[in-house]
Amino acid sequence: MKSKRNSLAEKLNMLLSSANEKAVSLREVLHVLAGRGQAVLLILFSLPFCQPIQIPGFSTPFGVLLSFIGLRIAFGHRVWLPKTILERKISFKTLKKISEIAVKITNKLKFLISTRLTWLLTNPILHVIHGLMIALLGVLLALPIPFPLTNFFTAYPILAFGLAFLEDDGVMIIVAYVLSIICLIFFASLIWFGKEGFEFLFANGTIFP
Repeated sequence: MKSKRNSLAEKLNMLLSSANEKAVSLREVLHVLAGRGQAVLLILFSLPFCQPIQIPGFSTPFGVLLSFIGLRIAFGHRVWLPKTILERKISFKTLKKISEIAVKITNKLKFLISTRLTWLLTNPILHVIHGLMIALLGVLLALPIPFPLTNFFTAYPILAFGLAFLEDDGVMIIVAYVLSIICLIFFASLIWFGKEGFEFLFANGTIFP
């Protein structure tokens, strides 16, 4: 049986080769990753937050960037990206490290990802909804909320959207929305109970006995 190729690995190898061990701007990344670049960026910029430990100072700029990518997915390349974002440099070391993690994760998940139910991605109306959901998740990621797991709950649905767009996987889109609903419930609960109330529920085993 022929093994499935890793589209993300191919794109990232192309990007690393183009970088030639030098820092690259987001503009250069978008140029090299033309076509599936937005999917790759969703994966790359959500991965650092797919862990319970918070990464101070990174969630706001990455969240803003992911929101812009979501808007571009929703409305096409007509959406303007600020020059300050496009010209922001990413060190080769950081790019390589994130790329290696991304390839490792997708290699483990590739048996779950395939091209199926493509109409969930190609339908123009649904495409707009997908982009707007990603933009909303990016805003939530950008919020400087000093509470554990906020980045964690936001990053995984964005990662799922990226994997879905990368392989035209409609099932993964469904997974992305399930994770998005969980994320929205989490934030709604945080707003309803407040930080102190939420911590009290956790501490007393009301939510997780």
